[in-house]
Amino acid sequence: MDQEIIKKAIEQANNLIEKLGIEDTELKKIAFSKAVDYFLGQKEDSGKSKTMSALSLVTNIEEDFWHRLSEAAGMEIEILKDIFTIKNSQILLVISKIKGKTKADQQRYLSALILFGYHEGLNLDWVAAKLLAEAANHSGLYDTYKFAENITKSDWFRTKGKTKGLQYKLSASGINEAKNYLKELATL
Repeated sequence: MDQEIIKKAIEQANNLIEKLGIEDTELKKIAFSKAVDYFLGQKEDSGKSKTMSALSLVTNIEEDFWHRLSEAAGMEIEILKDIFTIKNSQILLVISKIKGKTKADQQRYLSALILFGYHEGLNLDWVAAKLLAEAANHSGLYDTYKFAENITKSDWFRTKGKTKGLQYKLSASGINEAKNYLKELATL
C-alpha cells in the first residue's frame, strides 16, 4: 500500500480522535484502530463525508459493546444496562451493592465484572489497573493499600507489568465467576 495513503489515513484518524476527546488510553487505541481501518478502506471521496462516516463508526463503540457483552453473557441488553454503564469512555457498575462477606471479596467480584465488561464488550485482553481502581472508587470499594493485593490473591485474575504499568485480565475461572455472578444479578 502506498505510504502517502497510510500517512493520510493516520492523520485523519488522529484528527477524529482529537474531536471525540477520548481520554482513556485503551479506548483511544480501539477508536484509533477502527478509524485507521475505516480511512484505509475508503476511496477518495470528499473528506468531510469520510470524517462523518468514521465518526459514526467510532461512536458506535458503545453500541458494539452492548451487543458483544450480551452475546458473551447470554443476557439481554436491558438487563446488562441495569448492571453496567459506560461513563466518560469507562465501564462502571450501576448496581449499588456487590456480593461478598468482606471488602476483599466485594473488590474481587467488582473487578471480575469490570474486567468481563472490558474483555467481552470491548475486546480488551489487558486492562490498566487505573481503570479498575476508578470503577472500585465509583462503587465505594477502593482501598489504596489493599486493592491490588486483594485481586492478585485470587486465581480469577492474571497480572502483568509493575506498579504504574500494572494490567489485569480474567483467567478462565474468573470469566466463569463473572458470568455466574451476572446471572445471579439478573434474577434479583
